[in-house]
Amino acid sequence: MFNNNVAGTITAEGRTLTQKMDKVNEDYWYNMWHLDTELHKNLGIKNVTQINSKTENVSIYCDTDSTDYQTVIQTESERLTIEEWYNKNIKNGSAGETMKGHESVLTSDKILNFDNELYYANVKRIIRHKVSKPKWKLKTKSGKEITITNDHSMIVFRNGEKLEVKPSEVLKTDKILVLKN
Repeated sequence: MFNNNVAGTITAEGRTLTQKMDKVNEDYWYNMWHLDTELHKNLGIKNVTQINSKTENVSIYCDTDSTDYQTVIQTESERLTIEEWYNKNIKNGSAGETMKGHESVLTSDKILNFDNELYYANVKRIIRHKVSKPKWKLKTKSGKEITITNDHSMIVFRNGEKLEVKPSEVLKTDKILVLKN
């Protein structure tokens, strides 16, 4: 009774909910936390000031999946690995550590993304962390590779239809969206 379309829809809705929660969370901590005097009183906290996300070493973190540090990305100006991109942005300063101790750096770069069409998406921070989750290495006929966690979604084209699937659901006949050389 398993249906890939139902599983894909559940995954997409979960990601949408996670992204919405991330926005609400950031809005609260950056814009409302310092005004929540009743909570401060109940917690016995005094002298609360507004968190300035631009200048303070604070990172509110929401991760749903991961890619390998050697994954190639395309910014508006260049193509490089995630590790090169992270290292290039160290000069921008830390975006703080996550609650799990993951390091991050600030960036104002945009990276190439796909959602029914190609566009450059804004990025606030790049987070570097070790992953203990199972990983998949996918390789195309042209020799391109990507290593991703098993909960990472992929966009594939199957029988002329765009689908969002997990690496375990990719078929040999699927077409995977890749950057050309």
